[in-house]
Amino acid sequence: MPGVDAIEAAFRDIQDRIARFLVEADGSAYREDRWSYEKGSGGGITRVWEGGPLIEKGGVNFSAIHGESLPASAATQFNIAPNTPFVATGVSLVIHPWNPHVPTIHLNVRYFEAGDLWWFGGGVDLTPYYPVREDVVAFHRALKQLCDACGEDYVTHKKACDEYFFIRHRDETRGVGGLFFDHLRHDKERHYEFVCALGNGFPSLYRPLIERHRDAPYTDAQRDFQCYRRSRYVEFNLVYDRGTLFGLQSGGRIESILMSMPAVAKWRYDWRPEPGTPEAELTEVYLKPQDWLDA
Repeated sequence: MPGVDAIEAAFRDIQDRIARFLVEADGSAYREDRWSYEKGSGGGITRVWEGGPLIEKGGVNFSAIHGESLPASAATQFNIAPNTPFVATGVSLVIHPWNPHVPTIHLNVRYFEAGDLWWFGGGVDLTPYYPVREDVVAFHRALKQLCDACGEDYVTHKKACDEYFFIRHRDETRGVGGLFFDHLRHDKERHYEFVCALGNGFPSLYRPLIERHRDAPYTDAQRDFQCYRRSRYVEFNLVYDRGTLFGLQSGGRIESILMSMPAVAKWRYDWRPEPGTPEAELTEVYLKPQDWLDA
C-alpha cells in the first residue's frame, strides 16, 4: 500500500520524466523555481518554458504541501473537521504552443489525505484550435488502452471530463475532452498505478501531435484565432477550475497556480466565425461531447 512519501516520490519522478521530454521537444531549457509552503510545511518545484521554438508558454508543477488545518471552505466542501491536518501532492502541466495547429494540452495527477480520508484525482484533456479528426480519435484510443491496462473505466472518466471541462456561460466544452476523475478511493494500489501510468504516459500522448504539426505553416489570421480561443481557456481556469480555486483558498504559490495562463489571449465583442470555415467547425462539431472511439 503506497504511503505519502512513496506517492510524493513517484510524482517527482513524473515531473522529471515530462520535463526531460519537453526539453527535447522544445529544444530549450526551463526556468526552475523551488518554493516553500508558508502556511505549513513542504512546497514544490515549478518548471516553466517561455518563448522557446515550440512552446510559447508552458510549465510542469510538482507540489507537496502539509498543513495543520484545512481552509474553512475546503473543510466544508469535503465534510471534514476544520482543524484536521492535510496533505496535498500532485503534478500539473499546461502547454501552450506557438503553432495554432499544435493543440494546447493539460494533465494533472494528485493525491489528497486528511485524517482517515484519502483520494486520488487527475486527468488529461486536449484543446486544439484546428483539430484533425484522426488526431482526436488516436488520442482517445490511447486513453482507452491506458484505462483498460489499469482496470479503469474509460467511458466513466471520459464522460466526467466532458462534464467538468464545460464552459457553461459559453455552452461549449473547453476542447475535445480526455479523462477526468476525482475522489478515487476504492483501491489505493490500483488508483496509484493508474495515476502514475497517466503521468508517465504523457510523452507518448503528446509527441505524435508535436511531430505531425509543429512545422505546419499558418497565417496571421489563424494565429489570431488561436489567441481568441485561448481566452476561453482563461475563462474556464479562473471561473470553474477546482485546482485553481483550491490553490488560491489554501494560500498556494500564486505564480505556480497561474502558470496555466497563456502568454497571449484575446477577447472580442460578439465575434463569430464565418459559416463553413474551419473556425466554425471547431465550435459546431469538435466542442460537442461525442464518442470519438467510433468517429
